[in-house]
Amino acid sequence: MNITSAAKSYGDLALTEDRRPGQPTWRGRRATGGEPALHFLHGNGFCGGVYWPFLQPFLPRYGLFCSDIEGHGASEAPARFSGVGAILERARAVIAAQGLDQGSLVGIGHSFGGALTLRLAAEHPGLFRAVVLLDPIVMPGPMWAAVRLGSYIGRHPMAQGARRRRERWASRSEALARLQGRGIYAGWTAEAMQCFVDHALRDTGNGEEVTLACPRELEAEIFEQPVWPWRAFRRLQCPTLFVSGQSSYGFFPWATRVARRMAPQVEFLTLPGGHCFMQEDPAATQAVVADFLRRQGL
Repeated sequence: MNITSAAKSYGDLALTEDRRPGQPTWRGRRATGGEPALHFLHGNGFCGGVYWPFLQPFLPRYGLFCSDIEGHGASEAPARFSGVGAILERARAVIAAQGLDQGSLVGIGHSFGGALTLRLAAEHPGLFRAVVLLDPIVMPGPMWAAVRLGSYIGRHPMAQGARRRRERWASRSEALARLQGRGIYAGWTAEAMQCFVDHALRDTGNGEEVTLACPRELEAEIFEQPVWPWRAFRRLQCPTLFVSGQSSYGFFPWATRVARRMAPQVEFLTLPGGHCFMQEDPAATQAVVADFLRRQGL
């Protein structure tokens, strides 16, 4: 049976591995399907499986490849964050290793993964037939500089929060009860929340105890190294959809105005919800992305 038609859960997708000397192993999930394939990059602290309610309806019309960056999902964690440049190089290498650059490919990314997808599209023209950016972290220049300064002196609030967050629970059921409806998870559907617990936590080997798959320090270091996006917007060539949440971070209206000037060909759309609107209403998000792809002939 085709793996796509059997994919009732994210775990049904084929597991992939990318091993390179001196680098942590990257793992992901892949489903064969129609053309083009969708390449998905997740947000900081998440992994591909967290987005399954949004991604599943694309199958089997499209193929799908979810690549978990170092230290996320089932991928191995480095001692320290490798840096944005190294992550971009590795992501491109994984795409090539999977043979995805030999056919039609659509880049989709959320948050940190959205900013990475933007850079990949700009730095490798022709890699993607189209790009979808879901609340990408694209800070205007002055804010980006302030974040870098704050990180240098240890005053980045999101990094501080990541280092303080709870990382272990006695079981997945306890983690679900503790996290549901709180902080970044507010408004998530029950299915999306279960996907986080199933795929963004890992067993410790101590009974039913689980821990965050992404180490707190790694999550903090990623927050401290935001992606610089603005040269990428100027170089962007493929059709692009930029979707932001109405109640997401306050810099998005500012960032959108800047991006419109630099890349007038980009489509901008706002959906109800916060930074994780695709977990709050997966069906609505999937519908607008599918419509965009249809209008591109994909």
